[in-house]
Amino acid sequence: MEELVNLFGLTKNEAKIYTYLLKKGSTTTGNIIKDTNIVNSRVYDSLNNLIKKGLVSYTLQKNGKHYNAENPKKFQEIEDEREKKAKAIINDLIRIKPNNNEEINSAVYEGIPGFKTAFEKIVDDCSKGETIYILGFSEQTYAIQSLRNFLIKINKKSVQKQQKLKLILDVLTKKTFGKDRESEKNTEVKYMPKGYISPAAIDIFGEYVYIFLWDKKPYVFMIKSKLIADSFKHYFKFLWTTVAKK
Repeated sequence: MEELVNLFGLTKNEAKIYTYLLKKGSTTTGNIIKDTNIVNSRVYDSLNNLIKKGLVSYTLQKNGKHYNAENPKKFQEIEDEREKKAKAIINDLIRIKPNNNEEINSAVYEGIPGFKTAFEKIVDDCSKGETIYILGFSEQTYAIQSLRNFLIKINKKSVQKQQKLKLILDVLTKKTFGKDRESEKNTEVKYMPKGYISPAAIDIFGEYVYIFLWDKKPYVFMIKSKLIADSFKHYFKFLWTTVAKK
């Protein structure tokens, strides 16, 4: 069950319900609640999320809905689709052509070690007192406690450089990652409305744009271009004026 959380971004409740349905077969909400010991509201929320992800389906019978787990091969389909979307994002960025002859530098960081290296470089390369603009991941990413702990640690270094952080996050992260960030110095947090879903996070500062893609094997793409960074800053500032405060 832990692998479903770490590799595929399910919440613990979603993973527990999915594996239960695989073993049990077609069954009702009542049985799921009784056998998993998950509270009613969380069961309904988790089932709805699993249905949206295509991992659970249901049939209507005389005594109500009967839920079924889809074939585990569905996870591979989801990963393939995620990789396809990531490539599309990258291709769109590549097609952005500056109006001047500015040289564009880029780099790719792979895996958890690469993820951590990229975060460290952001703090190191960002000037003292400068603002870092951050569009955050969706909620399921922060199921990995080690990543939360690392980000809390790296922010202490950011505080020492008096860097300012402005974050727009998924509202579902409010009790996890959002809570961590709201407690930090020089940090402002706003939240996207419910329904916002993104496997990517974007950090913008100075002439840099970092795009973090959370997948079975995480990737980080760094682009150094004043023109591209300024465009992302304008986009962030527009969102900042439209979303709600914490």
